[in-house]
Amino acid sequence: MPQALIITALGDSLSQGVGDTENLGGYTGRLAEEISDWPGVRGTIVENTAKRGRRSDQLLAMFPKGVLTGPITEADYVTMTIGGNDIMKIVKRDLFSLNIEAFKDELVLYENRYRTIFKSIRAINPSVPIIAVGIYNPFSLITDEVAEFEEIITNYNEAMMEITEEDPLACFVPVEDLFVGNDNLVYHTDFFHPNSKGYELMTERIVERMGECGLSYQE
Repeated sequence: MPQALIITALGDSLSQGVGDTENLGGYTGRLAEEISDWPGVRGTIVENTAKRGRRSDQLLAMFPKGVLTGPITEADYVTMTIGGNDIMKIVKRDLFSLNIEAFKDELVLYENRYRTIFKSIRAINPSVPIIAVGIYNPFSLITDEVAEFEEIITNYNEAMMEITEEDPLACFVPVEDLFVGNDNLVYHTDFFHPNSKGYELMTERIVERMGECGLSYQE
């Protein structure tokens, strides 16, 4: 019988659970609850290393420092959200002159960093399942004239999915469609982060994808 399973969360505010009005730890805490109910699991422990505002370059910089070595070595599952703040950095920089080329240039660098993050995780723990959650477009709330932005988000998600699929023990979870507009009332009052309902939908999607990827825990 296994001991408690350890879920190590990496990345930004989405893995940290910012905006979760129920204080259940965002999707990470909810996923831990779900996994606790799986047959033969004696509970779960969350090692949440995620931090609001973190970009992929900042996550990468944590590996040489050794701060993630323990949490990743011990992990039975690694979950990760990273990339939203990389995009926001360009949005903030070029606020009044959004140029799709700037995002495409950044995407090339982002892909390299994303792939290196995977390699860095694997160097620490070659066999842990990695659940990589995609990004969504919060600007769908503000204006409909964001076709270009939709394309940017889709390009980033496709790049993440391709890199994730190169790893046989990793699973990409798309969430872009869950956060189009706010008809389902999935946004926190900051109109940027998910609220409790948004995190619930993310968790359902993650569990569904884990099953499809063959990463659900079976005794």
